[in-house]
Amino acid sequence: MNEILDNVVDRVFKKAVELKVDDASVIAAYGRENMARFSNNSITVVNTLDEIAIFLYMIKDGKRVVGVTYSIENEELDKFVERLFSSMQFVEKSSETTAMPKGVFKYSGENDYDKEIEVLGEGIIDYCENAINAALSEGAERVSGTISANTEFYKIKTSGGVEEYDRVSYISANVRAFSETNSSGHGLSCATYLSKFHPDEAGKAAGTFARESKNIGYWSEGEYDLILGPTVAADIFQMVGTSASAFRVDSGTSFFKDCLGKKVAVEALTVEDYGTVEGGFGGRKFDDEGVPTQKNVIIENGVLKTYLHNTTTAKKYNTVTTGNAGIIAPHPWNIVVSAGDMSVEEMIRESKKAIYVTNNWYTRYQNYMSGEYSTIPRDATFLIENGSIKYAINGTRISDSIPRQLSSIKAIGKDRKWIKWWEIEVPVYTPAILIEKSRITKAQF
Repeated sequence: MNEILDNVVDRVFKKAVELKVDDASVIAAYGRENMARFSNNSITVVNTLDEIAIFLYMIKDGKRVVGVTYSIENEELDKFVERLFSSMQFVEKSSETTAMPKGVFKYSGENDYDKEIEVLGEGIIDYCENAINAALSEGAERVSGTISANTEFYKIKTSGGVEEYDRVSYISANVRAFSETNSSGHGLSCATYLSKFHPDEAGKAAGTFARESKNIGYWSEGEYDLILGPTVAADIFQMVGTSASAFRVDSGTSFFKDCLGKKVAVEALTVEDYGTVEGGFGGRKFDDEGVPTQKNVIIENGVLKTYLHNTTTAKKYNTVTTGNAGIIAPHPWNIVVSAGDMSVEEMIRESKKAIYVTNNWYTRYQNYMSGEYSTIPRDATFLIENGSIKYAINGTRISDSIPRQLSSIKAIGKDRKWIKWWEIEVPVYTPAILIEKSRITKAQF
């Protein structure tokens, strides 16, 4: 694989040098996805998709351009570089342009990689059957979902003297189960090693939630404490990481503007970002500028400690890059949330009037700067009264703001899990959380 990456990266980089650019960064990313989909207890699709993308960033006389191509033919690669270079004539000079970082970097981090995931092939079918059977054994009538095994290879080459490789593997199961009354449950399992992958646990969780949510009862709009399972909590902490980007702060799409060094959450909460971390699969050992990625503490004991930077935003803030480039916008890689000391069962026993949310869809922000958003709980959602689950409810909508919720966390779970699926783009390692007094309204469909 390295030979393929070498060929395309060297070709693109050489062409950029011939055009006499001041700086350039080329990243080639090759990905193989082995995917199986199942519906109504039967496997419907098994497919393998291979894709390679080449990202190019160039600087010339203060002008910057960035582009991507998916063709690896030599002639097409040359045309790609030439067209991107030609587009500079339409670009204004930027006073914020910074040179590509130079030097010999030491890359200490390593991503998880499992050859068994890369060569899984039709063996993925057995894992689908495990998930289906586990859900059915818990009382589900119908089971649907996907299992996806992914392997990714990277190479970067920059005018700053960087030339480095990386790779990562991961596998995930996304399972939904339905009862005869159409109540539903959801389960996830994500792992970077096949030996740590448990689709049966995802199926069991989905089947259990589907069975336990058959009894639907009445509820009224108002304020409730919220117990958010890890899948839902990940949606909040994904946005915490994204809003820590200095680019988003500058562009007015972050609720952390002017918050450095200030309390933004309860003291019990710490949120970190890692370029590489055991179990994580969203990052690399180098960022888009070739800088080594690292651990960054975003929130420590409730206090905002840093924004995430590339060299451009770091220059503006008179600091150093945090290894989170994005050429244009720095971003988080793998978000890790501190563990607490309570189980979900203990959170339920501690709650007098609460709603337990196990899954959510369609999170939409009304105002990024204030963090105001709404989201729709899906699948099993339960009304809690006086320390016990009364019955399942449906048709709910959470309307709140992230800053208020961060400052209203009453308890943090002790059991964490990795979450990533179509609603969560950045992998998040998070426990469940208990939040005081969120506004819950009726969802209209």
